[in-house]
Amino acid sequence: MGRVLTVLGLLAALVVTGWLLGRLDDGSGRGAVKVRHDPDWYMENFTQRAMDASGAIARRLSADFMVHYPDDDSSELVRPVLELYNEDPEPWRVIAERGWVGANGEVVLLYGSVEIWRNAPEGGREIEVLTRDLRVLPEEQYAESDHPTTIRKRMTVTHAVGMRADFGAKRLELLTKVRSRYDVRSEG
Repeated sequence: MGRVLTVLGLLAALVVTGWLLGRLDDGSGRGAVKVRHDPDWYMENFTQRAMDASGAIARRLSADFMVHYPDDDSSELVRPVLELYNEDPEPWRVIAERGWVGANGEVVLLYGSVEIWRNAPEGGREIEVLTRDLRVLPEEQYAESDHPTTIRKRMTVTHAVGMRADFGAKRLELLTKVRSRYDVRSEG
C-alpha cells in the first residue's frame, strides 16, 4: 500500500508540474521570462566600414562611443558620423548627437541635431542640410525626417518641414512649407 501511495503522489506531482509549466508558456506572455535590455559590450572611438560588391567602400560609420545590446542586437551611439559613398568623388557625410543602429545595420536612427553635407571637388561644402531626428537606410542611400529642415547651397537657402533624401540619385524632396531665398550678392 505504501508503494501505491508513493507512485500516486509522484504521478500527482508530475501532473501539477506539467500544468504549471504549461501555464508559464500559454502564449499570453503572462509568466514568460523577459530578457533584459542590458549592454554586453561597448567601444570607444570605433569605425566600421562596409564594402560594395566590387570591394570599394560603400559606407563608413564611426562614433565616439557605442554600446551593444544582445537582446535585440541593437547599438546606441554617441556622436555618430555616417559617410555614404557612391560614384561621386566626395561622400555624403551625416553627423548627429546620438544614434541607434538596428540588427544587421539596415536602419540607423539619428537623434538630436543632424547635419548632412557633401564637399565640392574643388573644396568647401557644395551642399549642407540641417534637420533633426533622421531615419537612414544605408543600403538604399536613403534618409528622411519630419522635422524642420534647412538646405544651404552656394547662393540659396531653403527652409521646409520634412524631407526625403536619395543620396545615390542626388535628390532631396522637401515635404511642406517650402521657402527659398536666392542671394544674388553671393555671385562672383
